[in-house]
Amino acid sequence: MIKNIIFDVGNVFVQWSPQDIVERCFNLQKGSDENRQRAETLFRCPLWMSLNRGELTQREAERAYQAEFGLTEEETTTLFFHVMDHLDLIEGTEKIACRLREAGYRIFALTDNVHEIVAYLKTRHRFWNVFEGAVVSAEIGMLKPAPAIFQHAIDKFCVLAEETAFFDDVEANVDGARSIGLEARVFTTPSRCEADLRALGLSF
Repeated sequence: MIKNIIFDVGNVFVQWSPQDIVERCFNLQKGSDENRQRAETLFRCPLWMSLNRGELTQREAERAYQAEFGLTEEETTTLFFHVMDHLDLIEGTEKIACRLREAGYRIFALTDNVHEIVAYLKTRHRFWNVFEGAVVSAEIGMLKPAPAIFQHAIDKFCVLAEETAFFDDVEANVDGARSIGLEARVFTTPSRCEADLRALGLSF
């Protein structure tokens, strides 16, 4: 019986799209080869992973991006402005989480995320208050899909893996969660998430 639900944040509660960021910052059309390559370079590199593990502050990362990729100070300022500014709410997920909580289920978050982004989200959107607790990669120095981060989450939340569902938009992360016994599902849309929850036997 599922008693707890752990949600990812990016592309679950808010949009996360490196290609959108690159289009806004460098005027490279989303979907183009140039856009995809730039997005891959900037957001799949070891530097971004270090930022997500909390090894750098945003300001330190900005300077590192200038040194490693030849970006100007203005470009890095603009880049991180759009990182924040494009984090629009995905309509529907917060309502599902609120209904689940009202029905007596425990709601948590597990996100690969940056200190400054989390702080920004807490001021811009209300959904963070729905979570009873959260694990943020930058606070613990681990990233999904490593099984250790999922084990850390269930230990921190004091829940049993077999009683916990996990939703993430990345299949590799879902596989990582399943490896320690979580009932994990790929998040595509809020309506699909609700259908998956009901298929798992939840009533809300």
